[in-house]
Amino acid sequence: MSKQKVISEDISLLREEITGLRSELDRFRNEVTRNQTNSLFNEFRNQFAVDFINGSLENAFSLIGNEAKECPGWVKCEPVFVSFFEQLVNYARNGQVSEENISKMRSNFDEIKKHEGTENCSNCLQQVEGYFNQQVGLLHTIGVYQSESDTRSQVQNLHVEDVSSLIGDPLSSSVRVQILKALYEEGRSFTELSKLTELRGGNLLFHLEKLQNRGMIRQRSERGEYQISVQGYEALNSIAELVGKLGLNYSKI
Repeated sequence: MSKQKVISEDISLLREEITGLRSELDRFRNEVTRNQTNSLFNEFRNQFAVDFINGSLENAFSLIGNEAKECPGWVKCEPVFVSFFEQLVNYARNGQVSEENISKMRSNFDEIKKHEGTENCSNCLQQVEGYFNQQVGLLHTIGVYQSESDTRSQVQNLHVEDVSSLIGDPLSSSVRVQILKALYEEGRSFTELSKLTELRGGNLLFHLEKLQNRGMIRQRSERGEYQISVQGYEALNSIAELVGKLGLNYSKI
C-alpha cells in the first residue's frame, strides 16, 4: 500500500470521527438546552407563584388585622394563619403543589376552625379561607397546580383523531418503538438502524418515514444520521411513565 493511499485513508477516518463528534456535540447541546429551558421555566414559574402569594398575603393580613385589631385573640391567631400560608408558599417554591398536599392543607384548616373562641373568629376564618382559595386558583391559572378534575377535563377534550394520528400510527409498530429507543440518547445512521432492526432498504425506510412524517424523528441532512425530536422524546418518556403506572414488565416492552 502506497504512502499516499495510507494518508488518504487516515484522512477519511478522521473525517468520519470528526463528523461523529460533531453529531454527539450537537445532540448534547440540544439536550442540555432543552433540559435547562424546562428547568429555568419551572423555577421561574414557581418563584413567580411564591412572590405573588407573599405579596397578596401581606395585603390580606393587613386588612384582616385592621378588622380584628379589637379582638384579643388576634395576637395568637395571626402566627397560626401565617404558618398555614407559609406551608403553601413552601409547596409552591419546591414544585409540590399537588392535590394531595392541597387536601392536607384544607384538612388542617378545618382543624383550625374547630378552635373558634370569639364572635370575630368566624369572620376572620372566612376571610383567610377565601384568600387561600384565591391563592389555589392563582396556582391553577399559572399551571403550578392541577387537580384530578383538570385531568378528567383534559381527557374529555381529547380529539380522538388527532391522538390516534399522533400516537397510534407511528407507535403502533414495535419496530418504530425500537427505533425511537435507539435514538433516545444518540443519533444513528441508516446502516446502524438497519443492523439494529435487521431490516434493509425499503423495509426500514418505510418505518423511518412514518416516524418522520409524524415529527417523531428527523434526519440531519440527506443520507445523514437520524435523531429523535422533542416530540418523539416526550412521547417515549410518556410511554415509559405509563408502563410504570400500569405495573408492566419493562423487560417485555
